[in-house]
Amino acid sequence: MLIGNTKMTFFFSIGFQYMSTNKGPSDNNASISAVSADQTNECKHRLVKNGKLTLLSLCIGSFLLLIVLILFSGDKTAIAFADEQSMVIENAKVNVQLLSIQSAYTKQRKVYGLIESAQQANLAFELSGVIEKIRAVEGEIVKKGQVLAILDKQRLFAQKKELDAVLLRAEADARLASLSATRTAELVKKRLEPEQRLDEAKAGLDVANALVIEVRAKQESLDVELQKSSLIAPFDGQIVQQLLDSGTVVSSGQPVFSLMAELDLEARIGLPTQSSLALNLGEPYALSYQGETLPSILTSLAKQRNRATRAIDAVFKVDSQAAQKLYLMPGDLVSLSVDVQIQKQGTWIPISALTNGVRGLWTLFVIDKSSGSQVIQPRSVYVEYMEQDRAFVSGAIVQGELLVVSGLHRLTPNQIVQNIHVLSTARN
Repeated sequence: MLIGNTKMTFFFSIGFQYMSTNKGPSDNNASISAVSADQTNECKHRLVKNGKLTLLSLCIGSFLLLIVLILFSGDKTAIAFADEQSMVIENAKVNVQLLSIQSAYTKQRKVYGLIESAQQANLAFELSGVIEKIRAVEGEIVKKGQVLAILDKQRLFAQKKELDAVLLRAEADARLASLSATRTAELVKKRLEPEQRLDEAKAGLDVANALVIEVRAKQESLDVELQKSSLIAPFDGQIVQQLLDSGTVVSSGQPVFSLMAELDLEARIGLPTQSSLALNLGEPYALSYQGETLPSILTSLAKQRNRATRAIDAVFKVDSQAAQKLYLMPGDLVSLSVDVQIQKQGTWIPISALTNGVRGLWTLFVIDKSSGSQVIQPRSVYVEYMEQDRAFVSGAIVQGELLVVSGLHRLTPNQIVQNIHVLSTARN
């Protein structure tokens, strides 16, 4: 439209000038050419100026229109959201439960212990000497009464020969004393010897007989030493360690083998003081080994603390079939779940009633009716213990308060709720 008006003005000006002038044709042509050039430049300048103004006006108008749309649209959305939220809080059901404050809580604790052999002994010679022969090796299964090692017996054999000779001489002296006593008794009867002589003969016979008994006792003692020169397995089991080899000079009581019963296994576990009082001798308990259940029976419960661990040692006899199935060995680690009572005032609540707090605390919502309305109020608590779906908390909570147990994401502090539903109290 602007371009059309400009063209009409241009032609109108040319016609007016042509009609009003009285010059000749040549002058008129020159004048028309000059006027045409001036009018063309002027039109171009006007077109550029008007185009810039139009573009600037369009930009400003579009910007203002966008701002207005944003303001009106955001305000309506916020109002709609506020109306919707208000409607949810007024009409939606809020599940609550009564808080029950307790003076203590019970938590489950795992205690660990080691598998031991029911019978295990370090075998040693009662005598000192040189080990002549080793008849069992480490890892070998042995039976009760089997000879495991032997000491050198040359010295004992020499003593045996010596005692045999001493016994022969003592027996000879005893026979001679017996004959002498018999003859002396006959002479006394014939009154050829005094009574004192008979008494001396009888006493000599008693001394000779006593010497014979003494030598025979030494022989029996030597036989015992010969038996003790052989190391015998006291029970069925496995040689778990060989400590000495042949040719070693050993002293009395120095261990040579470590023998362990093969099948009889037991678990020794240190229990806390309070949990040990809840266990009964002879009752079955389930131990845990690598995620598997291990049946056992409590066979022993100490009446004093272990000085090293400050715990009470409990011994459980492990089921042999389960032990074989799980390839259980002495030294393996097993665990037992026990209940431990902790003295701490608080209450059990569902985990769904907790939301994040500040400075390591947690937040829960309660219903406050002090103002006459049911108002949501926050409470900061500390989680003492947590199980699968519940937690024991302590903090700014009061007996009998109504706890919001679910839907915390819809609520904010100081909101008023109307439709509440009281659930049963959480289990202890």
